[in-house]
Amino acid sequence: MQISLVGAGYWGSKVAKELETIPNVKEIEIIDIKQGKNLNDIKFKNVILATPAWEHYSQTIELLSKDKNVYVEKPLALSAEQCLNIKSKISKDQILMCGYIFLYNNRLRKVKELLPTIGAIQHIESNRLNWGRFQKKIGTLHSLAPHDVSIIHYLLGEHTFKNIKHSGYKFSAFIQNDRDEFEFTCNNVPVKINLSWYYPEKIRTTVLTGKDGIIFWDEENQYVRLSSNLWNKDRFNYEVNTQTFYESTNPLRNELLEFVNSIEQNRKPLTDVDHAIAVAKNLDLLESFC
Repeated sequence: MQISLVGAGYWGSKVAKELETIPNVKEIEIIDIKQGKNLNDIKFKNVILATPAWEHYSQTIELLSKDKNVYVEKPLALSAEQCLNIKSKISKDQILMCGYIFLYNNRLRKVKELLPTIGAIQHIESNRLNWGRFQKKIGTLHSLAPHDVSIIHYLLGEHTFKNIKHSGYKFSAFIQNDRDEFEFTCNNVPVKINLSWYYPEKIRTTVLTGKDGIIFWDEENQYVRLSSNLWNKDRFNYEVNTQTFYESTNPLRNELLEFVNSIEQNRKPLTDVDHAIAVAKNLDLLESFC
């Protein structure tokens, strides 16, 4: 298989490195927009877009019109309306995939596997904090929140968010917030997500509190912890049982393999355009409260 990679920046370089490890990929073409190249320079039918989020919509539309199979880094576009328009441009035999990378993470899959052990979910809290990476045309909502919305959909189903509350801060001179906090319900489960580019340490954690246990996923430290035996009759048990799972994973490689396999097998990828639309609809709702 031959693949054209559009974008040679921070993320594009990571994608290029992983593509080299996939046996089915025989040739990789790098299209570096900053070096004066454009989409007309693409030679191959299969294209990966690793460009800024605000360019995804127009570039995807153009590539689809050129009969390309396209993998787009998240978000597919900056609104559900744009995502729906992209869907209308996909022909019967074209593959369109969006890069919601955490759905290819074995630790998240372990979290979902463990869900039945904690009983009815009472609350979910996600923290996605770091110092940067700052972007001039979008804020944490479109840079970080797509991951959380995609993860919530994977765990709870693609339900419309309700009872939304928001607080946010704009520390810099950029267009959108550098820090956002959202509270909402999804499928009647209370959810809180904390997003920030102004935090001195990189934190990627998700806590799922159930009636009978707690799942703690720490992506930076690469483990999932299950706490059970929380209650002794009607009283809290301070000697809870804990199990820690260290799941090895390479989500970027898994994601790229999904793109290659979906093309070779002529099937929809896991994170197809419909997943991207569902995420975008809830992002639109969150944005309306900012």
